[in-house]
Amino acid sequence: MTGFLGHDVVMVSSEPKKRILRLASSSPRQGDAGSPAWPYDVDFMLSEDQVWTIGLSEGVGHGAAGRVVSVDEALQTRSLAHIVKAEGSWLVPYLRRLHAGGRVTEEELAGDYLSRHGRLPRVIA
Repeated sequence: MTGFLGHDVVMVSSEPKKRILRLASSSPRQGDAGSPAWPYDVDFMLSEDQVWTIGLSEGVGHGAAGRVVSVDEALQTRSLAHIVKAEGSWLVPYLRRLHAGGRVTEEELAGDYLSRHGRLPRVIA
């Protein structure tokens, strides 16, 4: 990229690169009184240093809310309820393995997702 006065500009980010896999999403359904229910999503985010964090989000567009939690926090009651609402109960054994110090790979998660859904998970980054 060329910057002011024709000098080359190199963009450098101190942020580590992440891989984000959308592994659970609630199916569309009606909420109370015929209104649409908020969708729930669960993302597994793998940092450059191979540490998993979990993204939990609810809603659509500017009405959405979300948070990123550690594996430990993802196994707490509030987060587990979100994961179940997102139809991601199948992810709990992976979270337990990570919590116990075990290793989970992107390939393993993608393969399990493929066998359950007939397609690969959405990769956001």
